[in-house]
Amino acid sequence: MRLGKLTVLTGVIIISMAVLYGCSFDKTTTTPTMTYGSLDDPEFVPVKAQIDNTVSTIVDDIVAGCSNLYVAPGDTSSVQNQLTPPATQPDPEIDPDVLIAIYENGWHFVYATYTGDVYYSQITDSIMFQIDDTPVQNPTTEVDFIHYIDNWTFTAINQDVSHNDFAGRNDFQIAGLDQTVAVINGSTTNSIETNYIDSDTSMTNLYTFDVIATDLNVPKILSQWNSGCPQSGTLNIGMSNVYNWTDATTEGTGGADWAINVSFNDGNATVTANNGDVTWRYECEVCTINLDD
Repeated sequence: MRLGKLTVLTGVIIISMAVLYGCSFDKTTTTPTMTYGSLDDPEFVPVKAQIDNTVSTIVDDIVAGCSNLYVAPGDTSSVQNQLTPPATQPDPEIDPDVLIAIYENGWHFVYATYTGDVYYSQITDSIMFQIDDTPVQNPTTEVDFIHYIDNWTFTAINQDVSHNDFAGRNDFQIAGLDQTVAVINGSTTNSIETNYIDSDTSMTNLYTFDVIATDLNVPKILSQWNSGCPQSGTLNIGMSNVYNWTDATTEGTGGADWAINVSFNDGNATVTANNGDVTWRYECEVCTINLDD
């Protein structure tokens, strides 16, 4: 998460976020045996925003993972921009408190901590390049496989005011880089904790995501992989939301668990979300594939 963007994201999450532009309810799939919910349902609006943000972040991470083929991991002068996906990059203007970059047992390893104006961040990244199942230290055009693991935490420095805290982990394997279509499998987990604090009121809202990515097919465009836009494949997401609040006279808690499936078709996503009683379904454009570029 770029620190420069966190202020904007903080405000968006605290107000439960607006519905993402460009998505539309697919009414044609409604059947008499299933109850479909409205996308305007106040219960679903913040959930949909979190789903859309998660899907967009995963696509960004895929772009970053594919782009690692074209960088030099040992270059510590720009390691924060080269090994970390966009969703976890600190502001490049902030110098790290700690920066360790080594190569060992086939893995490029980076550990960094940062103290910004708003957040303290800790990032641990590992990436392996392979040619014919053999790790190589320096990526070349012959690399056919990338495995990267990315861990991050962003903790608000001032915990006594309204704030958000973030944590997550990516573990993706990118195969077929010697072909015209790469295949990506892996998992990602992340959490977003929103804390609202006022003189006599406080509220904590925690979203947790567990995502399995299966057979995301990404085409090469102009001999490059960094478009990162899935032609096909699925995401299966388990999402949990837990919240509690207190004010001058009352307190309470609540939450829900969601099962979410995202199916890609040439950059478009069909999303199905279910909380046990009602199913929501919609389509939206996540990214654009233009093989003629």
